Amino acid sequence: MKIQVLKQNIKYLLLIVGAALAAALLTFASPFAKFEYWLGDGLFIREKPVDNRIKIIGIDEKSLQELGPFGGWSRQQAADLINAFDEGYAPSVIAFDINYFGDRDEEGDMALAEAAAKYDHVVMASYLNYAAKLEVQEDGSLKMNTMYVEQVEEPYEALEAVSRQGFTNVVQDSDNYVRRSVLSTDWGGETRYNFAYEIYRCYQESVGAQAEPPATDAQGIYGFDYTAEPGMYEIYSYVDVVEGRIDPKVFQNSIVFVGAYSSGMMDQYMVPVARSTVMNGVEVQANHLNALLDGRTFVNLTAWVCALTAALLVGGYALLASHKHFAVGLVGGIVLEAAVMAAAYLLYTRGIYWRCLTPVMFIALILLVRMMTGYIAERFRKQKILSVFRTYMAPQVVDELGKSKNYQIELGGQSRDIAVLFVDIRGFTSMSEGLSPAVIVDILNRYLGQVTEAIFKNEGTLDKFIGDAVMAVYNAPLDVPDYHFKAVKTGIDIVKAVDEMNAAMKRDFGIEIACGVGVHCGKAVVGNIGCSYRMDYTAIGDVVNVAERLESVAKRGQVLISSQMYEQVSSRFRAELLGEQSLKGRQDKIKVYSLNIAGETALEGVNGADTD
Repeated sequence: MKIQVLKQNIKYLLLIVGAALAAALLTFASPFAKFEYWLGDGLFIREKPVDNRIKIIGIDEKSLQELGPFGGWSRQQAADLINAFDEGYAPSVIAFDINYFGDRDEEGDMALAEAAAKYDHVVMASYLNYAAKLEVQEDGSLKMNTMYVEQVEEPYEALEAVSRQGFTNVVQDSDNYVRRSVLSTDWGGETRYNFAYEIYRCYQESVGAQAEPPATDAQGIYGFDYTAEPGMYEIYSYVDVVEGRIDPKVFQNSIVFVGAYSSGMMDQYMVPVARSTVMNGVEVQANHLNALLDGRTFVNLTAWVCALTAALLVGGYALLASHKHFAVGLVGGIVLEAAVMAAAYLLYTRGIYWRCLTPVMFIALILLVRMMTGYIAERFRKQKILSVFRTYMAPQVVDELGKSKNYQIELGGQSRDIAVLFVDIRGFTSMSEGLSPAVIVDILNRYLGQVTEAIFKNEGTLDKFIGDAVMAVYNAPLDVPDYHFKAVKTGIDIVKAVDEMNAAMKRDFGIEIACGVGVHCGKAVVGNIGCSYRMDYTAIGDVVNVAERLESVAKRGQVLISSQMYEQVSSRFRAELLGEQSLKGRQDKIKVYSLNIAGETALEGVNGADTD
């Protein structure tokens, strides 16, 4: 037994360790990155009020209709936009999310540069061209740098001299959504910042505050929390501003973004705050800046920490789920899932992005497996128990037992009020001396079949066969309505059935048989008696002894019942009082009644009283 328990414990330990290692490896390898992002977006992204300092001037369909296709615009158009601002009500920052690379027409180029020179904080877009480069590390090893900046495309020289620049490159995750950005890169001996952070720096300078750089990972990347869906910031049409239709005062002390706001300009991205649509690039930059202003940036928790956390959570829950009580695993799983998600959200609000999908998946999977295996095991256990009960209980009682779910096979018993019936063939020993074993078996099988059928028909429980004797109990293991009547009725049915089968017995074997029946009622202990590997469902108590003694003194075709039993059924049967009799093994005499099936006066209203 100890070896079996040890083997079982080792099996559980291996399963727990295996689940923990699998969770750690999957977390580290991150094959479910797209689902990871989907879960994170659902947990973390919430719409928030937009910062009213941020305003967008969009090159929209209206502007393109009035000013023509954007590709034909002179840079004078940009100069006109800047000149439309009132220097007395100047924006804090003017940011163009538009590429003005290389010289174009001299007049338009100079006009834009001169207009930009009027303001201290004009930010223009630049762009980083990345390439892969094999680099030598400090320890002499070689490593492929996939983020090597090969070239920086910048505004033309005159505009560059009077403005500041920020690169507009976006980082798209494996699901093509934009959630992250590279903070900075070194180029030409200078540190170049991304577009949103450069605007943030300019704004902080304009209000006399210090820009706080966000925390980044080893590659200089950080994430930013989106504020709102597309269209939630104040948006003005480019042509309306140029034509003076918008009061310049609305832009005072604002951070003004200028960028494409037409689908035809191909500057749109998928974002987690609006999964059913796309967002214009200028709005992505506005959300990015909003996050920087509010300090809502994050950095990924390192892969090995995520893997270790996943291993501990999954291993711990696998251990908990192995508890013998399913409710412990169920409640523990639900609580742990909620705790993991709550912890992930709390970390996110503190600037840490925890990839928690793998432990969440594994906990749910373990819980599901535990439920399925528990259900299957319970079904097998139930079927096994009911199949045992079917060998000695009426089918309808077994069905009711299954419905009640009150079924156990374990040692122990309970005290119940029951009725007990014993039946035996009279003179069977002497009769069998002249018969072959095969004939004896055939006779017994026919007889026992009739007895069993009568017991089951009256919802009794077949306790045991003792040679040619049979013991049955009523009102156990489940309550049986009117069980006193049904116990007595069983005795009558048995005697009548044996009488009816005697014609076939006479024909086949040249003999007739008769039986005697004893029935008594009272309290007894009923349950499984024996040991863990061999037990029987039976009843123990004086009620059993009395029923057996009554059967032993019953004559051929006679059903004897005790006075206690007669009190319960006297209104439904007519019985003959045989007086007080001494029964073997008992000092006190008991009153005995006989239901003589052979005489008509022995029964009254049996058919009408049958409540089956």
